[in-house]
Amino acid sequence: MLWPIVAAWLHYIGVMLFLACLLGEHLVLKPEPTLAQARTLQILDGTYGGSAAVVLATGIWRMFLEKGVGYYLHDVAFHILVALFVIIGLLSIYPTVIFIRWRRITAAGQTPTLALGQFKRIQMILRVEMLLLLIAPLFATGMAHGWLTFS
Repeated sequence: MLWPIVAAWLHYIGVMLFLACLLGEHLVLKPEPTLAQARTLQILDGTYGGSAAVVLATGIWRMFLEKGVGYYLHDVAFHILVALFVIIGLLSIYPTVIFIRWRRITAAGQTPTLALGQFKRIQMILRVEMLLLLIAPLFATGMAHGWLTFS
């Protein structure tokens, strides 16, 4: 009886960390970041990826521990929630690739720069990801209550 509680707790912590990393990236992002800001962005982005893995793993774990896979697969809200997660993941690829490319530069103690277009694109991606992540609990709650089930 304890495992569903632990899984839910870890899932919620993962979601909060996921959002905190996105917000942190948004706040630290600058067209010409300092070396410390660039390293912070890299750490936040790595933590973001780790928290996404925790959310995914605990979400799958919860499917098996709680109402069963069949319950979730027949719920439209579940499919929307998974789609939101996939969209967020796909959107995150571009900033992550940029921050990974900075590794050599920051390791050498140099400061990377972003072209104005790159900066605006990453800024918008982070904003859209945060918006989608803030919408996700609506569908998670709907899913838990059987809001949009297939007949």
